[in-house]
Formats: sequence, structure tokens, C-alpha cells
Amino acid sequence: MSALIIGSKIVRLALVALALTAVALVVAGPDDGPTHYFATLPPGSPLPDDTTCAAQVLVDPSEENRPANAEANTTVVDISVDIDGADATWNEAFAPRITGDFTGTTEQVLRWVSCKWGFDEDVTRARAVTESSWLMSTAGDVTADAAVCGILGLEPPCAQSYGLLQVKGTVHEGTYPYSARSSAFGADYAMAWLRSCYEGSFTWLRDAGYEAGDEWGCVGAWFSGEWWDQPANDYVGEVRANLEQRSWERY
Repeated sequence: MSALIIGSKIVRLALVALALTAVALVVAGPDDGPTHYFATLPPGSPLPDDTTCAAQVLVDPSEENRPANAEANTTVVDISVDIDGADATWNEAFAPRITGDFTGTTEQVLRWVSCKWGFDEDVTRARAVTESSWLMSTAGDVTADAAVCGILGLEPPCAQSYGLLQVKGTVHEGTYPYSARSSAFGADYAMAWLRSCYEGSFTWLRDAGYEAGDEWGCVGAWFSGEWWDQPANDYVGEVRANLEQRSWERY
């Protein structure tokens, strides 16, 4: 387990603050690939800032394979939200980093959040295939429950999940309608949630065997809200299949 999740709150915050000022570790891609390939960084690793990641992503040309996303890909929203499920320490460290302050192609948005939150960019691509087929207009988890729709200020029936990574607004309160309007904001929030899980912040899952450093367990929990239950297993299997098949290359 990372040193960041051991010891006093003061020490933990100090270490996090130090980490967030450092530059991400990236590895060179193949000759015909991007200048940087963003790989998963272990818990406690330094994470880069918006500007560093933007510079590393935008240096590589990228054609838009989802033209319908154009408006959302160029929309930046100014909103502050907490990370659902993260404890106060990790919200203090990570929530202010959720800016959505990036514009680019769909490919570049997904690479930017992968860089910023220290996750393998191909896994992020595969997750976006599974969640939305890379289409910002995707709206899922439709319900006819008036009370649930009311959380979002909508009339039933309504969708609860929006954007490239399908942020569920009825769970991740404060994200809607921004996650439906801005590609970068929705993806930024989803990856901040994933990093909080990966760092060991979700203490409410510990009775189910949760611990820091299980990236795939956190991917499954994003979908099911549980730790390696059957829905999470099924979802992870679908993401892994899209990763192996590189399904996004068909778009």
C-alpha cells in the first residue's frame, strides 16, 4: 500500500501536495505512434498538471473521429464538485484538480485525462468504447422514477449517466448537466474518481476486500458501485475485450 495512505492526515496531505507539483512519468511510444504514451502510475506517484498534459497531448496530430462531439470537445465549464465516495483527505487533494480545462479532439481529451490522472491511455480508450462508443450524446441508465430524476432537475423518464465515460449524475451529484456539455469536464471527473479509488480512498469498500492499487477493481466499481461483484466482473470483461480488440480504431 502506498505511503500516501498511511500515517497522519497532515503528512498525507503534504505528500500529496508535493506529488501533484511533479511531472508525469511517460514512456516513448512506437515510431509511428504518439510522442508520449501514458501508462498507469502506481499509487503515490507524482501526477502532472493540466498544462503539462496538454503540451504532451497537443504535440501529436489528431483527427476527429467523432465529429458530433465537436461542440462538447470545445466547451469548458467552471464548476467545483466533490468526488463521490472519496474521504475528506482525498477530496481536499484531488477535487480542486477537476477543471475540465482542455479542448481538443475526442482522442486528445481521453489522452489528456489519462496523462493527468496517471492511467493507461488505452484502458481509458477502451472504457470510453464500452461506456459511450466515444459519443458525447450517449445518455444511459434511464429511469422513470420521478424522485431520482428530480435530483437532476429532470422530468421522468430521464437518463442518469452522460458523456464519454458516463458519469452518473444521480450518484456523482453536481456533475450534471456539465458532464453532458463538456467532454473534458466529464472525463476529468471520472478519472479523478478512478484515481481516488486506486489510491485507497474508498474505505467504505474495505469489507469487500478493497485495497489500493487494483486498477481493474476500480474500473469495475465505477460501473457497479461494488468491489468485484458480478456486474463489475462482467463490465471489466467487456472493457478488456475492447482493449484487446482495440475497438476504437474502427471509428
